[in-house]
Amino acid sequence: MEDNREVLLKVENLCQYFKLDLTTVNKAVDNVSFDIKKGEVFGLVGESGCGKTTTGRSIIKLYDITSGNVYFKGQRICAGVQSYKDAIKAAKAEKRSCKDEKRIAELDKVISDNKAQMESAKRDHKKADRKLVNEIQMIFQDPIASLDPRMTVRDIIAEGLVIKGIKDKQVIDNKVYEMLETVGLVREHASRYPHEFSGGQRQRIGVARAIAMQPSLIIADEPISALDVSIRAQIMNLLNDLREKMGLTILFIAHDLSVVKYFSDRIGVMYYGHMVELASSDELFKHPLHPYTRSLLSAIPQPDPNYERNRKRIVYNPVADHDYRNDAPTFREVGNGHFVLCNDAEFEKYSKIVAEN
Repeated sequence: MEDNREVLLKVENLCQYFKLDLTTVNKAVDNVSFDIKKGEVFGLVGESGCGKTTTGRSIIKLYDITSGNVYFKGQRICAGVQSYKDAIKAAKAEKRSCKDEKRIAELDKVISDNKAQMESAKRDHKKADRKLVNEIQMIFQDPIASLDPRMTVRDIIAEGLVIKGIKDKQVIDNKVYEMLETVGLVREHASRYPHEFSGGQRQRIGVARAIAMQPSLIIADEPISALDVSIRAQIMNLLNDLREKMGLTILFIAHDLSVVKYFSDRIGVMYYGHMVELASSDELFKHPLHPYTRSLLSAIPQPDPNYERNRKRIVYNPVADHDYRNDAPTFREVGNGHFVLCNDAEFEKYSKIVAEN
C-alpha cells in the first residue's frame, strides 16, 4: 500500500569526508540518499564505523557536510559544495585542452551553472532558519558523556529553552518538571547532578532534554547500546510512547537489527559509508537481497538452543560477492519500495526475486 504521508526529512547525495592528512581523505559517508516521512520511525543500521552516527550528526549540522543536500520540511538546511567544485575543476581541465568551440561553450555553461549552484548552496547552508533546525533534536549514545557534569538536571533540560529566549523562571521550572515526569522521573531529580543517576536514568534525562524543545524529528543515536539489557526495553518503550503521544518522527540509529525490527517502519543498511539496502522492516527481514544484509541477519541470535546449535553465519566478502570491474553499482529500486546498491546484472537478479515473492 502506498504511503502518502508528507516527507519530513530528505537526505540527497550526502557526502561527509574528513581529511586525515594532505593526501588522505576518509569518506565517512559517501553519496547517501533517503527520506523520512512524518510520523515514521526510520532505522539506520550497520556495523561500527559504517557512517551511521556521522550521518545523524551531519543532518543536525554538527558537521558542515562535504556535498549533497538535506531538506527539512521542504527547506534546505544543509548544503555541501565539494561536488560543484569538482565539476568546475573537471570542466576547466577539459577546457584547457579542448579546441572545439561548441564544446568550449558547453563547458563554460557547466562552469557558470555550478558556480551559481555553489553560491546558492553556501547561502542556504549559512542562512538556514535556526528555529527550523531546532525542531531536530538528538539523543546521544553515551548518556554520561552527553550531560555536563557541572550542571544540574534542571539546567541541562532548561538550556535549550533559555537559548530559545524563554526567561520566565516559573515557566522554565514547570516545563522541566513536566519533562521529567513524562520520561518517568520525578521533579525532585531536578536539583541533582548527572553522576547521581544510573545509566538508564541519565538516558531518560537526555530524552527529556530533547523533547523539551517540542521537536518534530528526533535523531536517536544508539540510545540503548550503553545500557544494561534489562533497561533497554524500558527506554525503547519510552520512545515508542513518546512517538505516539507527541507525534514524533524518529531516525533510529543502531547496530542491532533485532532491535530495529521491533521499532522501525523502514530500515536502511549502511556499509563503509554507503547505503546498500533500504526497505520496509517486514520486507527487509523476509527478503534480504544484498549479501551484507544477509550477513547481518545471520548474526542475530535466537532464544532457541536447537536453532542456535545449527545456525550458520554468512560471511560478507565484497570481492567474492560482487564483480564491479566493468559495471559499477548504483542505488536503485528493485520493486515494492525496496532499494539495493547493485549493478545491472544484480539488478535483474534482485528484481526477479522481488517479483516472485
